[in-house]
Amino acid sequence: MAHNIDSMAYYGEVPWHGLGTEIPRRADAATMIKAAGLDWLVEKRPVPGAKLDRKKRPLKYELARKPRNDKEQDILLGLVSPRYEPLQNEDAFKFFDSIVEEGSAIFETAGALGDGERVWVLAKLPGEIRVIGDDIVNKYLLLSNTHNGKEAVTIRFTPIRVVCQNTLILALEKEGRSVKVRHTKNMPLRLSEVPELLGIFRSVYDNAAQSFQALVETRLDAARFESYLEALFPRSEKQNEERKQPASWDHVTEIFENIDPYFSYIKGTLWAAYNAVTQYEDYRISKEASQDRRLNRVWFGKGADLKLKAFEKAEELAREWAH
Repeated sequence: MAHNIDSMAYYGEVPWHGLGTEIPRRADAATMIKAAGLDWLVEKRPVPGAKLDRKKRPLKYELARKPRNDKEQDILLGLVSPRYEPLQNEDAFKFFDSIVEEGSAIFETAGALGDGERVWVLAKLPGEIRVIGDDIVNKYLLLSNTHNGKEAVTIRFTPIRVVCQNTLILALEKEGRSVKVRHTKNMPLRLSEVPELLGIFRSVYDNAAQSFQALVETRLDAARFESYLEALFPRSEKQNEERKQPASWDHVTEIFENIDPYFSYIKGTLWAAYNAVTQYEDYRISKEASQDRRLNRVWFGKGADLKLKAFEKAEELAREWAH
């Protein structure tokens, strides 16, 4: 995958990698797309030599990123079926426009991974979750659109813990981790209906605030902490035989036991354990790895999967240990 993290825009503080174009507060989708270098189109076209159906229609199509100027060339992004309909970046980002206009969100960052196989925009919702003391979590929505034919348009809940900038992952109750819109002819209509879910988004974060509070009120002894780790990083059969534990246990334990003294009041809690896991996932990839790879893992890949599992397991244990 190419290194495209510099194809992005941001509002506010300069991102951790120091790259991107700064945009004004309350920028609309069109401004964000242009500043992020995402003002290109995706073309769906028959694959040369593709087999035809009975009506002489191609059975396979390719998605290509069209050049914005004479210096660029077409870039092949993926192969799709005849039913697949590409969603242009401008149309995908317009979902947030109505929310931004009414003051319910602010575009914060946007960019592309690879050659544009995935584009994303992160929007900050108003308000914050004060878990305890100065331990604050900000509320975000992450919209992702792919141009490789593999995934739907998704809107994820990605709160960020201010103290360490850990990205957390929440699930929409009974609907999985995200709102999804398939690439079909009815997609623009469905996207136009998504702003109506703003009330549900608020509900998800209200429930998260209650869950975070339950985690910080749940104390852990050694046995409980080990139970939590075992649920997330289970020992292999060989490790059980040799009475060894996965290396991930050591890394998470080190983070868990070395809480910033300023936040000593959360030490030994399930909230601290959960955040030790998220911090481990955010930084487990070597610093030499590309920012594309790091971002893809913690937002969309195995890191995101584990973070969601860590939260759901922590909620489950908090309820169990409360009785």
